[in-house]
Amino acid sequence: MGLSAVLAGAMALSMAPGPIIGILSRFFIDDLGLTRTEIGAVATFHAFAMMITSIPLGVLADRVSGRYTQVLMLLFVFLGLLTMAFSWDFWSLLAFAGIAALPAAGANSATNNIIVDNVPAGSRGWITGIKQSGVQIGTLAAGLTLPVTAARLGWRMALVLASLVALVGIAATLIIVPSGTGPWAPARNAGERGGRLPDAVRWLAVYGVTMGIGVGAYLAFVPLYAQEQLGMGVALAGTVLAVSGGSGALWRVLWGRIAERAGHPSAPLLAIGVLSAGAYLATWVAAYTTPYLIWIGAVLVGMSTGSWTSVGMMAAIMLSEPRQTGQSTASIVLGFALGLTIGPVVFGWGVDTLGNYDLPWAGVTLNFAVAITMMLLWRFRARAQEQARAGHAT
Repeated sequence: MGLSAVLAGAMALSMAPGPIIGILSRFFIDDLGLTRTEIGAVATFHAFAMMITSIPLGVLADRVSGRYTQVLMLLFVFLGLLTMAFSWDFWSLLAFAGIAALPAAGANSATNNIIVDNVPAGSRGWITGIKQSGVQIGTLAAGLTLPVTAARLGWRMALVLASLVALVGIAATLIIVPSGTGPWAPARNAGERGGRLPDAVRWLAVYGVTMGIGVGAYLAFVPLYAQEQLGMGVALAGTVLAVSGGSGALWRVLWGRIAERAGHPSAPLLAIGVLSAGAYLATWVAAYTTPYLIWIGAVLVGMSTGSWTSVGMMAAIMLSEPRQTGQSTASIVLGFALGLTIGPVVFGWGVDTLGNYDLPWAGVTLNFAVAITMMLLWRFRARAQEQARAGHAT
């Protein structure tokens, strides 16, 4: 139980800077004079830094240990949030958001390796889901606390206080996570290199691009959308992200268990793609029907787009050799980060250029049609390969 809590906490802290950019966007616009396109650019650069560092940090987790990689990631959380608190313009915020992106790049590789080393097969689905739920718990906590804290103490002090929580995470990691290779994985040789990564990693990485586009746009702009189109206050708009985080915290646990038992990852990912399209459609039409739909959309986002990584990370653990877990994870994270890079800046540019949110929401919704089609093709191909193998066996 202690290990699960530490892993979930590490994921919550490592992924928190991304949602924080959207949660505090109104303060950045008012205090630093940023435009919506620049808010999107900050979120995009954050994701770009995550993308280009994911593979090196994945290799590091395979060669050193998940435990010490996790400590390093939490140190970057502390430094990233602390420096963001002292931003004075667009460029400084951009640079400091890049530092805060490093833990997002390496946290999944670190935590997945900790699971491979210390948890037996058959029990990994639950703990993978629990640790992935930490991301949504972090979004929930940030959405509920940061707007209120920023309104009372200022956004800079809110970021300073948030950064101090990372130091608690470092202490917990050193105390609770075992050092070295555990009993459930072969010893890792620093000189070993994994062979060719499984084909599933490529499918998952490309699927991750579509999910990243949706997640990036949602995190960066749904609070602003709720304020500008639905007339919500800053605190209530932040609660929209909190609701999606709360929903995702539950569903990440469930999807982790479902993924471990599913015959093929494409089945749960197909369902997630369909639910994602419905979630973003509900969010879009809330401005033309009833504001209550944004809350339904938030619940569905947590259930789908916000939870897909439980399936992706479980697939990386199940389908990779132990010494490849970090690299397989990093490849999937790279695809996801590429989507996160594309989504916010294109969405923000669309809103600034067109003067409304309609085409950007439509584009993100259609993006999930690509995800659905991709999973149908992968499922069809996997079944054809199974039938071919069965034919050869007979």
